[in-house]
Amino acid sequence: MIRKFLVGASLAGLMVLGAATQAIAAQSQSGQESAQPKSVAGKVTAIGTDQKSFSMEVDEGGSKRTMQFVLDGNTQVQGRVGTGTAATVQYQPSQDGKNLALSITPQSSQ
Repeated sequence: MIRKFLVGASLAGLMVLGAATQAIAAQSQSGQESAQPKSVAGKVTAIGTDQKSFSMEVDEGGSKRTMQFVLDGNTQVQGRVGTGTAATVQYQPSQDGKNLALSITPQSSQ
């Protein structure tokens, strides 16, 4: 009888530990989704044929790299943006590795 009680208590403890671990993992994932938006400036190098994505060459401390962005119904485009346009993009990295553009603002040429 005592042996059954000890086995049952051990299993219950493992179940509680598993539930707590899942709750912590879910909380950390939701915290990543609400991360602060980021901003980069560069030159638009390509626009997707569906007009829902674009590439931008950005300069990070002397080294250039190409970043990919996707747009959704909430993306705000301030002015006219095309291939070759210098622009600033405010974006939110998503868990699937895509960068969701929140706003795109062309830089004025001076």
